[in-house]
Amino acid sequence: MKLSDLFLPKIARSDPQVRRQAVKAERNTTLLQKVVENDSSKEVRDAARARLKELKG
Repeated sequence: MKLSDLFLPKIARSDPQVRRQAVKAERNTTLLQKVVENDSSKEVRDAARARLKELKG
């Protein structure tokens, strides 16, 4: 974990595993869509896509 991570929300941290866990609890669909479009990790993008599906029902 980088020192700067302490000041970021979990969904924006450098560790993909932390971001993936944050995505699973996120309810903001706009934020999740941004993760799908921009995250560097395929696993995080896939988790965000799955969470969006779950929220949209």
